[in-house]
Amino acid sequence: MKINLGGKTRKVLYSMIKEGYASTESEAIRLAIFNFWKSRIKEEISVKKKLDRIDRQIKEGKRKVLNSKEALGVYAKYVK
Repeated sequence: MKINLGGKTRKVLYSMIKEGYASTESEAIRLAIFNFWKSRIKEEISVKKKLDRIDRQIKEGKRKVLNSKEALGVYAKYVK
């Protein structure tokens, strides 16, 4: 596979090598892809935990569930 990098992306790539995070361009790209994947997984887990917490609060009566009209408030009149 051939990848053409330029500008800021190229600078980041060479900075990763210069600072010792990677020893080759290929390794730097693999690290970047892995770290992107890792951050996405963490984000998904965080969102799931928050949604589970909200569901639990609703079941316990600690959080009010609004219908669409209540959520929109004064702007409800603009929605058909």
